[in-house]
Amino acid sequence: MTKITKIEIFSLVAKFKKPFSFSGITRTSSKNIIIKINTDEGVYGIGEACPVPGMSGETSASICSVIREFIAPLLSGADPLQISVLMSKIDKAVGGNVVAKAGINIALYDLAGKLLGVPVYTLLGGKFRDYVDINGSVGLGTADEMTATAEEQMEEAGVRYIKLYCGRDDVDKDVKKLKEIIRRIGGRARVFLDVNQQWTPKAAIQAIRALEEENLLYVEQPTPKWDYAGMRQVCEAVETPIAADEAVFYTTDITNLALHRAADIITIYALKPGGVKKGYESIMLSAALGMECFIGSYLELGVGTAAGIHLSAAIPSLKYPCYMFGPLKYEFDVLKEDLEIKDGRVKVPDGPGLGIDIDEDRLRLMMVE
Repeated sequence: MTKITKIEIFSLVAKFKKPFSFSGITRTSSKNIIIKINTDEGVYGIGEACPVPGMSGETSASICSVIREFIAPLLSGADPLQISVLMSKIDKAVGGNVVAKAGINIALYDLAGKLLGVPVYTLLGGKFRDYVDINGSVGLGTADEMTATAEEQMEEAGVRYIKLYCGRDDVDKDVKKLKEIIRRIGGRARVFLDVNQQWTPKAAIQAIRALEEENLLYVEQPTPKWDYAGMRQVCEAVETPIAADEAVFYTTDITNLALHRAADIITIYALKPGGVKKGYESIMLSAALGMECFIGSYLELGVGTAAGIHLSAAIPSLKYPCYMFGPLKYEFDVLKEDLEIKDGRVKVPDGPGLGIDIDEDRLRLMMVE
């Protein structure tokens, strides 16, 4: 039996190519963490944790501490193929800390795939597609700034879908700016909005109705995550589909949204629910409840993004693009070979595990002293 011998944690500072404003904050870098689970056979698994304190409440320091103090001792000497058993033990030992757990879970799936000689998508039952449509994302700014960023992303990656962040201005001013940006893009990319909970139900209905002639793909989390009644009110009042994001961490959240008819689409992550396993459970539950879903991200580097791609490949019916744009936002990635992104799609890696590996030189370059 293969045994886990050691867990290594690499704390990084990954710099964005340009500042990125959304959800009330401006990010110039991200304190991502790469996790390496080693075994006595010399085979290792790679995972990534990308803290966004405003979402999960976790920080780089808290993730490293939780892994060292609570998780690593539980995994020492364990059989890495017993993923569900190990994650159950971890959940009993420490509550919350979903991003820390996700980094470990991703590394376990990568390791299991390598030991068995199969891609992660095979461990999830197979892939429904070889390529996944991706979307770009445009942070807050003036109409000129946001249009320029959209143009850059369409040129760089060929994306045919663009997410526009909004909701910080007066509603009428916001609508005017968004219409201007959409019309400048001129039908070359389908647009959707991410409001990050900033509108009241009344404001959301006003704004979305005013923008429906622009053929929005959907609107993501227009109202506060806790306001199921408000979310349902918006869903019933507009034609544009409404996606839940901040309202979804656990499978129970998906069930509650379905019961309240408070969303049309569920945004699922590799990190936010706690890893690949729970991400896949969320996909299956969404399908069972008759709800569309797609894979979002915290703008992970290549490792976390690869996990999201495998989840995207495992969705039986994928109607919407997935937010696998993270690596293109950074000055450097940590992969030996970059993910294959071309013509607005990313190729699903076919190698064992996640189908990727880290570049030790790049890793050292980005590590925190």
